Amino acid sequence: MSIIEKVTELCKETVEGCGVSLCEVTLVTEDDGTHLTFFIDKDSGVTLDDCEKVSKAVDPILDAAGIDIDHLDVSSLGVDHPSKIKGGE
Repeated sequence: MSIIEKVTELCKETVEGCGVSLCEVTLVTEDDGTHLTFFIDKDSGVTLDDCEKVSKAVDPILDAAGIDIDHLDVSSLGVDHPSKIKGGE
């Protein structure tokens, strides 16, 4: 199982419990470290508060699972970004 699959499995229910859909998880390594990004969406539009709520909810899950990342990002899906997770809308 890849890290992205593991993170998705571990966090999907928690993210959806925050009132948003989990649409995609990406993992990118850059010069400043590893970036794990959760792309979220909801019918009424994603707010900064939604992103903060998801970040605070998944951070302890990732820590407990020993997922080693440098940066946790939560972002709206965006109009031109199709969902890649089955059931994400």
